[in-house]
Amino acid sequence: MKNTKKNIRNRKKKNTKKRKRRKKKKKKLKMPIRLIWRSSNYKMLCLLLILFIVTLVVIGLYFFPLGTIFTVVTSRKTIGLQLRFVVNDTAVGAANIAAVGAANRTVNNGTTVEGLWFNFSCELFRFYAYSAFYDDRISLLSDPVIRIIAISDPFEALSKDSHVICVLQYRDRIETFKMADAPLAVGYGWPLKKKEAMEYVYTCPTKLGRIPQAVGIRISGSGNAATSLLPVTVPRKPDVKREMCLCVQVAFGSLDPSRLIEWLELQRLLGVTTVGVYDLSVSGAGRRVFEHYAKEGLVDLRRTREIHPNEDRHHLLQGSPVINDCIYRHMHEFRRIAVFDFDEFVMPRRHSNLPDLVDHLDRHYSDTGSPYVNYAFRNQFFFLDLAPDESVPSRFTVLRFRTKVAISAEGYSVKSVINPQACTHMHNHYCWGVTDNYTKYGATASVSPELAVNQHYKKCHLPEAECRSLMQNVTRDDVMLTLKSDLVRAVDAKTEELRVELEGVTYEP
Repeated sequence: MKNTKKNIRNRKKKNTKKRKRRKKKKKKLKMPIRLIWRSSNYKMLCLLLILFIVTLVVIGLYFFPLGTIFTVVTSRKTIGLQLRFVVNDTAVGAANIAAVGAANRTVNNGTTVEGLWFNFSCELFRFYAYSAFYDDRISLLSDPVIRIIAISDPFEALSKDSHVICVLQYRDRIETFKMADAPLAVGYGWPLKKKEAMEYVYTCPTKLGRIPQAVGIRISGSGNAATSLLPVTVPRKPDVKREMCLCVQVAFGSLDPSRLIEWLELQRLLGVTTVGVYDLSVSGAGRRVFEHYAKEGLVDLRRTREIHPNEDRHHLLQGSPVINDCIYRHMHEFRRIAVFDFDEFVMPRRHSNLPDLVDHLDRHYSDTGSPYVNYAFRNQFFFLDLAPDESVPSRFTVLRFRTKVAISAEGYSVKSVINPQACTHMHNHYCWGVTDNYTKYGATASVSPELAVNQHYKKCHLPEAECRSLMQNVTRDDVMLTLKSDLVRAVDAKTEELRVELEGVTYEP
């Protein structure tokens, strides 16, 4: 009996000890976790881990959004991803979103349609865009931007409550930005549908490192979505830059094929390797000449069209926009870009060609400690009303007309050679603004007439009394004779080459 009671007590003691050991184990397991959690280092580690996971999720959603397909599908309905072109103010639907980034502007029947203006107008503001470029020049000292070459209502006419909104189409999403800066004017305006319109370069911001495929414009407060998207052009960046490109304001009407051949061959002799030509309405023989030189590679021939049909002197409104298109298109390909008209030549008097002259000017102004970005050449008329040298064949205008009137006043009808890494917006005569990196330099230097002038060949267009006065004080200038043999040989060879192409094509002055 005693043994039985003793055994029971022993078992109770053992069970009590086991229970105590279990409690101690539980306490040992819980206590370290509490102590660790109370540790500030552990809390910081957990917070960093959570932050890292959240960052990964955000980055993943940015580059691979879950709603990509939904966004693209719905955005087709909301802002119109289909391309639409303006032909005489009529919209023509294009294929699909895949065509947005295409180099050519093709409509849904497969026909290439060049030179169309994209219509972003609404009831509050008219806006027509010709082209858009990705501008990532280092000299901006900022993130890359999109430059839109456009004609619109005067920007000042936009109410203070309204803003220009940039609609950027990326590969996987659509983003909108408020245009922060006022547009850059590139002209003095001209009536469009009897209402004043202006030439501008508009600027849209971008996200660093991301190039949009296309851009659209809408006006806040108008209630209208962007109904078209304009392809964004990324300018070529060759490994080696060429020396000189020439951009010309819009070409129109009937152009003398002989004078065009002479003009192009002389520009080639002066060191120009590409001429940007924009055809608005060139007819007959002039068009054939441009097409020939385009096949040869000297001319980069592009089209532009009327925004509205039968507009009076519409070429005056398109002159500066096409010059800026040419500059942005070729800004990384050439060291310098010249802007002349079809009746003008900058003829160096101490150098063999334009690149040599520009090199001299660069060295000269650098040595003086006052470098300039662009160079302007003063105007001097060689009026075709003056007596020509009859011993020279009629197809050589610059060799026949070697009599000049007094040089024009400083700043009058000058022509420029610019630095395309610096110029942000260009008028027919001057570059009107430079990038931030070049603001510390002089914008434009007026070149001494002893080095070169802008030789301008045309009939006197001034008031009759002023023409008579100018032509009473004339001087003989034989500087063009230094290129006579090379020019005659080049023009004659090209005229013979084009003889078959021009056969039967009429030219009406």
